[in-house]
Amino acid sequence: IPVAIVHFRSHELPLIELYIHFVTHAATALGIPCSKPAFLPRQRSMWTVPRSPFVHKKSQQNFHRITYKRAIKLWDANSEVVSFFVDYITRHTIGGVGVRIVRWDR
Repeated sequence: IPVAIVHFRSHELPLIELYIHFVTHAATALGIPCSKPAFLPRQRSMWTVPRSPFVHKKSQQNFHRITYKRAIKLWDANSEVVSFFVDYITRHTIGGVGVRIVRWDR
């Protein structure tokens, strides 16, 4: 029975991998069974900007930003342990990684 899903978002791949490693170790230390990280589709944004502000429209430059996403599913656990886990994760977040937690209470 799933108890919670934790979603991660970041523009930096090493940061999201480090934080997922921390979260999975914290979950196993508290005795919460968790799944392996699910690789969600990455989101890519592109912008095209002229290099020069005036007549040189033919010379343009492209910029892109990739948003990496991952998800971990937490399984059978007590609601008190899950709430402690959520508080612990939100207290020890890494800058540059967004976390969204969806919980189900029985």
